[in-house]
Amino acid sequence: DAELLKTSLLSLNVRKRKAGIDRGLRHSMVVSVKNENDDYSETMIGRQELFEKRERLRQQTRILMSQIVLKRNNWERKHPKLQPPAFILKKERELESVWQKVRRLDKEISHQVASETVWFCEQQGVKTIYFEDLRSFQGKGGMRRHSWNLSTNLWGIMIEGVRYRREALGHRKGGIWLVNPAWTSQICHVCGEKGVRVEDETSTEERKGGEYFHCSECDEHFHADVNAARNIMHVQQHNKPSAVPGRTA
Repeated sequence: DAELLKTSLLSLNVRKRKAGIDRGLRHSMVVSVKNENDDYSETMIGRQELFEKRERLRQQTRILMSQIVLKRNNWERKHPKLQPPAFILKKERELESVWQKVRRLDKEISHQVASETVWFCEQQGVKTIYFEDLRSFQGKGGMRRHSWNLSTNLWGIMIEGVRYRREALGHRKGGIWLVNPAWTSQICHVCGEKGVRVEDETSTEERKGGEYFHCSECDEHFHADVNAARNIMHVQQHNKPSAVPGRTA
């Protein structure tokens, strides 16, 4: 969009806002932007239907891989000196075809999510974006309950998509930093005390993978992914970011 590009280029030098982006349980990216008056603007970017489709394809690959390993092992045990027969090679071609579909879908997901993320950040006048660095990621509690959660690899592809688009708008290295996400989903962004995941905005009983975060110290409820995104943008206040600007997982 030409008007967005013009506005972006004119405002780069005066921007101060920053954004934190969390990989949510139910949303591919949860973006939190801190405004000058210490309140926040947020958006949750989903694409649930694409992730469900992706998970169905991934399930096909797991089934096919299991079948291929079993058939190859049986064949090699009985015919150690012979090449695999046509029915095994056919299964392998079928597997590669499904993987190609996964890769095409990853590109589509990355394009849509990155474009929406950049658009929102430009509208909010964001200078710097902080992503959680998932290269040493271990799954959050409850994540297995959600079939469309992101793989670390796809998360890296989406970050690269955001970086590329922001560079095109004039941001040096995309204005992106990767930070260590440790504890960002477990502590309150207001007081820094440890809280618990709960089912809803009224519950105080811990539930793994719950949609909300409850802080007993503040006696407040926040959407869990929003709380994590707000923590992510503040990690660099206490520790230096764990990666150079623009570097992706």
